[in-house]
Amino acid sequence: MNRPVFRPETPPPGAAPVRRRETLSAPEAWWLRALRLWDGPPDGRVELAEDLTIRFGAARAKRLLARFGELFDLVSQTARRPLAIHAPSCDCDCVGSDEAVFALFCSTATHGPREDAMMIACLILRPDVAPLAVSLAQSLGLELDRSLRASVR
Repeated sequence: MNRPVFRPETPPPGAAPVRRRETLSAPEAWWLRALRLWDGPPDGRVELAEDLTIRFGAARAKRLLARFGELFDLVSQTARRPLAIHAPSCDCDCVGSDEAVFALFCSTATHGPREDAMMIACLILRPDVAPLAVSLAQSLGLELDRSLRASVR
C-alpha cells in the first residue's frame, strides 16, 4: 500500500500525533507495536513472530500471526483511505490518530462492548466490513489474553 511521506510541517491525514506511547494501556501498546512491525520492513514481521514464539510457543505464535495478518489485510484493503502508520524505528514517542484509533478499536473489540467496537471500526473502515473486523480483532485479542494467562501460570 502506498503511504504518504511524513513531513512534520504537513502530516498526512491520520498521521497527526494525538497521544504519547506511554499513555496507552498495555493492550493498546501491544496492538500499536504489532501494527507498526507488521506494516514496516520485513524484519518487523520476523521480530513480531520471534516475540510471540518466545511468549506463546511456535504453534500459538503461528496462529496468532496468521490472524493478525488477516486483520491487517482486511483493515488495509477496506480502509476509508490509506492508514498513516509510523515506522517501527520511529524515534518519536508519538502515536498518530490512525494508529490510536486502530489500537483503541482492537482493545475495545477484545474487552469492551461490541457496539462500541463497531462504531470505532466504522471510523476507519467501510461499514459493511466492520462486523467482520470486530470479530477478527475480538478473536485475536481473546486468544492473546488466554495465551498470556496460560503462560503466566
